[in-house]
Amino acid sequence: MLAKYPFMLSLNVGKAKSKLDFLSNYGFTSDDLCQILVDDGHVIKRGLENCIVPSCEILKGLFQDRKSVIFVVKKFPRVLKQDLSKSLVPNVELLRLYGVPYSRILEMVKHQPRSFLNGAEKFKIFVGEIREMGFDPGKSHFAGAIYMWSGFSKETRERKWDLYRKLGWSDDEILLAFKKQPHIMITSEEKIERVMDFLVNKMGRDASQVSSCPHVIMHSLENWTMPRCLVVQFLLSKGLVKENLTLNSFIVLKGGKFRERYVDRFCVEFPQVLNLYGVTEDNRLNLHPKFLPGEKISSEFVCCSEKENAGTNANKLMKTTA
Repeated sequence: MLAKYPFMLSLNVGKAKSKLDFLSNYGFTSDDLCQILVDDGHVIKRGLENCIVPSCEILKGLFQDRKSVIFVVKKFPRVLKQDLSKSLVPNVELLRLYGVPYSRILEMVKHQPRSFLNGAEKFKIFVGEIREMGFDPGKSHFAGAIYMWSGFSKETRERKWDLYRKLGWSDDEILLAFKKQPHIMITSEEKIERVMDFLVNKMGRDASQVSSCPHVIMHSLENWTMPRCLVVQFLLSKGLVKENLTLNSFIVLKGGKFRERYVDRFCVEFPQVLNLYGVTEDNRLNLHPKFLPGEKISSEFVCCSEKENAGTNANKLMKTTA
């Protein structure tokens, strides 16, 4: 803490103690206070009566319990440094005016407080831009879009948009993908390029197909997308699944559903799918009972868990299978 904020050695001890005493009496533990001051030591420089106390009171008025206030402050200590009556309060009222359910607003404030610390006029512009894109204030993705759009500069957003264009997505496809999964705008450019390279250049998918399944950008390439694609590619080569299989039909499936539909179903006759999916000697799940043959199945045909070690085996086999 002192390495980051050496000014603390010259603080007025009495004033600093009164602020720490207030927070301690409010319900913050010693560990909480340490975490807050390490994250943002400038909190201790703010006035007790004109900043810290009013911020806690405003948050308490929203949530109606101190536990949630403590959660928000620990997550984003900056809330104790601002005049929330000029940012958080009018921004919450704006969302209520546009029809965002109050319970969802509280969840947004609790988990994405940074978005609400923009000035009222700036926040109003962000909300207006999101609504113009076609986001419905009553749907959950509206909250995610607000967080993405308000958390990054215009230059950063434009650079990410241009990257998707460069990779073959049209403006309409980018917008539709953003509406389905707003978090594609915070994924690193390096990861976006790796995912697109694998799906387009190695798996033969076109850019439009990828844009229709934006969740694939969010998943781990090595531990989720790659093993699934290799399994499906193998099954396609054997004529066991339809040729026009979309990414959405197997990328967004939960682990158990994917295993049942694409691994358990075929791994007795084609044990190769076990290797492609990432089976190891120490990491197995029982084969789904309805796919068990009449006689006892060999342990080498028992299916593995989805995530652990999948990336390693998939990487080794990717070139050969592709």
